[in-house]
Amino acid sequence: MSRRMSVVALVLVVAAACTGGDDGSPGSGAPEAVPTVRGDVSFATPVVPPAEPAGDWLEAACSLPFEYVKRIRLGLSPEHSPDITVVPREPNFFGGFTSTTHSGPWPYVQEVPIVFWGPGHIASNGPVSAPGEPTLADIAPTLAELLQTPFPLDRPGRTIDEALLPADERPDPPKVILNVVWDGGGWDVLNTWPDAWPFMRKLMQEGTLIDNAIVGSSPSVTPAVHATIGTGTFPKEHTIVDIPWRKDADNVVGAFAQKTPDHLAVPTLADMYDPTTGNASKIGMLAYKSWHLGMIGHGSYMEGGDKDIAVIAEKTAGHLVSNPEWYTLPPYLQHVGGYNDAVQTVDGEDGKVDGLWMGHDVLEDPGHARHTPAWVLYQTKLLKKLLSTEGYGDDDVPDLFYVNYKQVDDVGHDWNMLNPEMESILKYTDDAMKELVNFMDRQVGKGEWVFVMTADHGQSPDPKAVGAWPIHQTVVTNAIAEHFGVTYDELFQDTRPVGFWLNPHTLEEHDISIEEMSNFLLDYRLEEDLTPGSSIPAQYQERAKEPVFAAAFPSDQMGKVWACAKDKR
Repeated sequence: MSRRMSVVALVLVVAAACTGGDDGSPGSGAPEAVPTVRGDVSFATPVVPPAEPAGDWLEAACSLPFEYVKRIRLGLSPEHSPDITVVPREPNFFGGFTSTTHSGPWPYVQEVPIVFWGPGHIASNGPVSAPGEPTLADIAPTLAELLQTPFPLDRPGRTIDEALLPADERPDPPKVILNVVWDGGGWDVLNTWPDAWPFMRKLMQEGTLIDNAIVGSSPSVTPAVHATIGTGTFPKEHTIVDIPWRKDADNVVGAFAQKTPDHLAVPTLADMYDPTTGNASKIGMLAYKSWHLGMIGHGSYMEGGDKDIAVIAEKTAGHLVSNPEWYTLPPYLQHVGGYNDAVQTVDGEDGKVDGLWMGHDVLEDPGHARHTPAWVLYQTKLLKKLLSTEGYGDDDVPDLFYVNYKQVDDVGHDWNMLNPEMESILKYTDDAMKELVNFMDRQVGKGEWVFVMTADHGQSPDPKAVGAWPIHQTVVTNAIAEHFGVTYDELFQDTRPVGFWLNPHTLEEHDISIEEMSNFLLDYRLEEDLTPGSSIPAQYQERAKEPVFAAAFPSDQMGKVWACAKDKR
């Protein structure tokens, strides 16, 4: 059995309790407990970085582990990516003591499950390690093989043959392929709560689990990775590099601004497959944000395409949205009942109807309730209504549907993956998978469809539990601006945990080079990264002089970094 399939006991409690507040400020009362890290997770052993940075920006960047450099390279499109790329020293990451991020090349955010299940189409191999380094780019060509449709050979994605029955044992394509993404459901999350997903464990055993898969590129962030799932390429080619996207020297916009797919530079599997059926195939998506449009693709924006169904649930029940110019939003979905029932179910699970979920006053606010199991219940109802009403699987033309369950990620951002809210949301999401599989067996027929499950990234644990320093993005960027004698607004057009978009006019006017900025960041110390009025918590005081970053370099110099890293390999 795969190491990731094993149920493991308590691994360790790292570090002592902190006496400071969540922001590092002193005098907040009794010491707080350090969370427990459960499961077979790659962040379980804290890393103590060396005291001194590794030379200048080029030396530091190409001294990163080779696989990290590879992932960063595949995640960069210099025309659209941040102007400066930064990599925190392990185990540090951007965030705070109450919130974390998950963008980076490290194994704990890169390792994700890829599960194929579908009697008559998918091999019953259980957990297997595919040869090479399987990535999320391999999903699209594998689905293309199931659909018996050509897939471009010049893309990095490769068919995962280990998951498929031999071609002569699956003569007909499945009537529907349902691809489900557990947003933020990487192995570090699943193995922290190994008993919370028994149904998915069952499907992993009955079908094929690719247990050595990774995201494959960094940043490991929702828009970029969903585009990789849809296209079989990485941001280097499909250009969806992050939530922001450089349009030109003066403008950094949203990657899917106005819910339009014009920044997605290559067609998805759905874009290529649907026209081969005369657009008779039903293509669809139900997801949380326009960030997920990279799974489904361009709709009628692309010549030869039609207005595929794209349902974006960024608001709440009755307020679903889409872009009617390129996609279709079935109007009946605005009137699907059951949302209040879902809220009441979650509210009453502790025996009291009080508007609380696990002690949090979130259920009576539709925006906050979106981050609870209530939306898992309601989204599943929406999905079943859509699939049945539109007749997915009703004819012999194979259909494709993509869905994102965002709540696993939301709960991690709101309460951290180490806390019991994560166990609860995983249980509800797992139950939803069981409901969907049973529904599809009734709706389409047993042996007539295929289920694919994956995750777009893992999550960062509470920093205190693993000895990580949570880098304060605002503190860092203000320190850069002050050092170079400009204001924050003059210098930065946008900022993210993997890098910063800079104003080229300010750089030129003040003669600021990104190389100098990179070297400044390499010498940036933990003791400098404090919010106003705070002090270093006791757990980190011996590390005050420690450099925060492992690498920082101009993104347009990735070629030099790559050549240097290959030479050092």
